[in-house]
Amino acid sequence: MAYQALYRKWRPQTFEQVLGQTATVKTLRRQIEAGRIAHAYLFCGCRGTGKTTMAKLMSRAINCQAPVNGDPCGECDACRAIANETTMDVLELDAASNNSVDNIRELLEQVRYPAQIGQYKVYIIDEVHMLSTAAFNALLKTLEEPPAHVVFILATTEPQKLPATILSRVQRYDFGRIPSSLMVDRMREALDDLGIQAEDEALRMVARAAEGAMRDAFSILDMCVAGAEDGTITAAQTRDMLGTSDREFLFAFFDILAQRDACGVMRMVDELMRSGREPQVFLRELSSHSRALLTVKAVAQDAVSILDVTEEDEQRYRAQAEAFSEGRLLRMLDLFMKAEGELRFASTPRIGLESAALHACEENRGEDTSALLERIAELEAKLGKLETDMASGRMVVAAAPVQSETPKQAAKPAAQPEAKPQLPQAPTDEKAIWERVLDELKKNDPPVFALLKKERFIGAKGNVYQVVIPQSKKDFSYVRLNQQARREKISQVLSDVAGKKLMFEAVLESDAASQKMDAVRTEAQKSLIETFGRENVQIDEGKKL
Repeated sequence: MAYQALYRKWRPQTFEQVLGQTATVKTLRRQIEAGRIAHAYLFCGCRGTGKTTMAKLMSRAINCQAPVNGDPCGECDACRAIANETTMDVLELDAASNNSVDNIRELLEQVRYPAQIGQYKVYIIDEVHMLSTAAFNALLKTLEEPPAHVVFILATTEPQKLPATILSRVQRYDFGRIPSSLMVDRMREALDDLGIQAEDEALRMVARAAEGAMRDAFSILDMCVAGAEDGTITAAQTRDMLGTSDREFLFAFFDILAQRDACGVMRMVDELMRSGREPQVFLRELSSHSRALLTVKAVAQDAVSILDVTEEDEQRYRAQAEAFSEGRLLRMLDLFMKAEGELRFASTPRIGLESAALHACEENRGEDTSALLERIAELEAKLGKLETDMASGRMVVAAAPVQSETPKQAAKPAAQPEAKPQLPQAPTDEKAIWERVLDELKKNDPPVFALLKKERFIGAKGNVYQVVIPQSKKDFSYVRLNQQARREKISQVLSDVAGKKLMFEAVLESDAASQKMDAVRTEAQKSLIETFGRENVQIDEGKKL
């Protein structure tokens, strides 16, 4: 018997076997069980997600003479005739190659004839968006008022190309990409039937390459089966066949990028090319890795479901993401995606890959706000890592070497401990206090000083010293200066300088303006009362001066 492709052999024969389309299956099955069959359906979704399979399955189910819970029995005359394609009750048309008005007119001429075996004549039009305007117009009238024995099932990967007049006359069902875990389980089932073993990583690689399309996954698996040695599909074999890179290689490559090591990047690209990998495929993987690092930065917990990886992989991504700022990762992602698109037209793809990788090593030297924020964020990340390493004991500050004591030194009396240097006499003026605070921070805490030095000091409100932050810096300076640790640090320096308990607060520009207006209003009210007397002044709190 001739070998049958896996995607054909494992095409679902019942609704239970359809993967990843739970809502659509449930709705269609209920319609069939209740006998409420619509005259026209539209199945939308990317390739390989089961649109045509569902159309064929539905054509059997609505014509089955002994359905079981909405599923076709597979044994009656109608089921066998439709499965063997020996009946005219189900007609399929590929609109990609039969898109003219004459093709549609020829199909519609048969509409008036009743079904031969089953209850319905089913017309399946695949890639319906490829029909010409004239063909759509010819289909429209019949689609609006078809005979009671006719059901149209339209399938397309691009529903946005269909005329609104067609969309308004069909029941639309969207087919989502199939989750990798479901594809891996189905592939494992198919391999067990063939008596072939496969490493888990190999199947996950196939699922990732298929991008949610079960048909593509089975097509790739067919090639893996053909190349399997000793009845086992290995990750290495699958990687060679797909032309992809080892995950360890990707992590190592991003470690080099984090260090901005241009020499290391060039050596790793050379290693990649010597192993026969495709530059465009590698750029796609670099984009995916960048996206994974961005995802774990944005999602504080449980990014496993979004990334479709194991918990161990998620932890590795989180650890590596600490070496990059969000701004740099976004820039790298844009860079890799752009290079991937341009590489298909390049005469020397390797040079395009090397150029993109070297640009990813560069610092963003622009003078715009995004470039400055990226550099500041990277400095903060380095300082944060240094603090974490010191707190955990992974890094310690070396003590100064102890000199051996000479006899002459031993004869000297023990030196008295040096007194702690005292701050100069405390200033009393608010501005003078603030200037002294900036000087202290500049010497002892440069990162905090860098955040404060360009912000406008607006004085004290009670014992709270305030700086005003422009709205343009709301998501950066305002957020960082109001973090508890920094506020406490600045408040402590204020208290030390002034010799009394003071607090610090960063306010947004709009809030500061409101506070100033309140102060002016209060002063005006006070002046009016002093001039005319309290009994002669009526203050309407509902109105503003």
